[in-house]
Amino acid sequence: MSELMKLYPLGYVFSEEKLNDIPEHFNNEIIQDKYFYYYDEDVKPYIKEKNDAFLIVHGEFLYAGKDTNYSKNELVNLLFNQYIADYNKFLDTLDFIAGRYVIIVGLGAKVEFYPDAANTRSTYFSSHKNIFSSHVSLINDQYKHSMHKYSKVLSTLNNALYYTAYEGIKSSLPNFKIDFHKKTYERFFPRRDNEYTRKSEINRFELFEQIWYQQLDYYFKNYSNFVFSITGGGDSRFSLAFLKDYLNKIQFFTYTTSKEDDNTSSSTKGLSLDRKIVEQIISDINLTHKFIYYRDNEKPLSDKEKHLLSKNTIAKHSSFLIPHIQEQYPQDNLKHIRGNLLEIGQTRNFRTRLKESNFEELKNTYDSRYKKGISLEYEKEYYELFDFFIEDLNYMDNTFDYHILDLFHWELRMGRWHSEILNTHDIIFDTINPFNHRAIIDISLSFPYEKRNSEYMFKELINRNFAVLNFYGDNKEENLYEQQRKKIYNI
Repeated sequence: MSELMKLYPLGYVFSEEKLNDIPEHFNNEIIQDKYFYYYDEDVKPYIKEKNDAFLIVHGEFLYAGKDTNYSKNELVNLLFNQYIADYNKFLDTLDFIAGRYVIIVGLGAKVEFYPDAANTRSTYFSSHKNIFSSHVSLINDQYKHSMHKYSKVLSTLNNALYYTAYEGIKSSLPNFKIDFHKKTYERFFPRRDNEYTRKSEINRFELFEQIWYQQLDYYFKNYSNFVFSITGGGDSRFSLAFLKDYLNKIQFFTYTTSKEDDNTSSSTKGLSLDRKIVEQIISDINLTHKFIYYRDNEKPLSDKEKHLLSKNTIAKHSSFLIPHIQEQYPQDNLKHIRGNLLEIGQTRNFRTRLKESNFEELKNTYDSRYKKGISLEYEKEYYELFDFFIEDLNYMDNTFDYHILDLFHWELRMGRWHSEILNTHDIIFDTINPFNHRAIIDISLSFPYEKRNSEYMFKELINRNFAVLNFYGDNKEENLYEQQRKKIYNI
């Protein structure tokens, strides 16, 4: 853990100019005699150069899917050759790369950046200089940027669209590549209608399982010191189902405020419910588990931790966990298995009814998520930011049979909010999320609305892999029998 307690852990900078204010724990490679690639020493760089072309994969990555296995070096060589000779195959290969990474690829004068499936390796860039980086402050350390002219609106939006608090610093997004020199975005996914809708359910389930287990096999062979946060909800239940054969290699924890019920707010009520449901699960399934009662046992952040967070993230999330994780799991190289991204496949923006895939519903969804708190004084700026973003990215174009509200949630909610969760917690552990794989996400979006709305795929996969986990209530204290008993007998 100590190796991560630093500025910009697992981060990088890619610049056309040599930089001076770079952390001491960053290494440097000069690419094509004209680009400077700086990276955290704990990240092994994968670099391929030949003639006027180069390719870098920064971060953790692996190929998962179908019937082919590639080593990392083989995969980098494959991507390099495909980008030069067959760009469509390059994009198809990207769909089966898991992990938390960014791909930087150049050919001649062109340089492009490709995010992982959900942009979990956050990337930011300056419109004023040719510099891209994993962290906003790492750019601002080199070249000071003024606050955005709409900073008051953006502070309320909190990581909406692609903006940051700084004028001229923007974020990458899932499914869009960015041109290093032109600073333009271009959608590269989807490229056609969802191909998995034409496959049988059993084939979809089998491919999903194959991809997921390939990742788990890789991680458990190559790493140790795994932790997993289990709650009373379906997402952690789903991830747990795939971990059935690895339970003795994982330390589980559940965070809540108190040993007693806490009804002071809706969020604390939810955490108390988590505790009750998890107590049922661990009474039946043998897990190495701890409860973290962060209000009963308050632990303030240290000055060092506060400083690191102020630099490492632009939107802190659950930072209260940091000192508790430090105390409970002091070992280095901690790997946290997460399931946060699963909601991409769960119709989060149209759960109550099926909505049309059009601009009007997109704007309504934007309003329902972000407009609360925007005063009438700033409403014009609020919509200007939205309209400029939609026009700049041609956001409604080339979406094929994908619902725009699914893409909005994937790209503009999870693609921004979730990456900053990881940046918050990078100082205590590295994150593993097997759902961060474009083909897996694609499969989850291929079911009809009614089945997606009921989370059919997720429950079916639990049933196939660890069926008893479907018995416990999903964010309900009563198990399935108790729910049925109450419905029939009112007891």
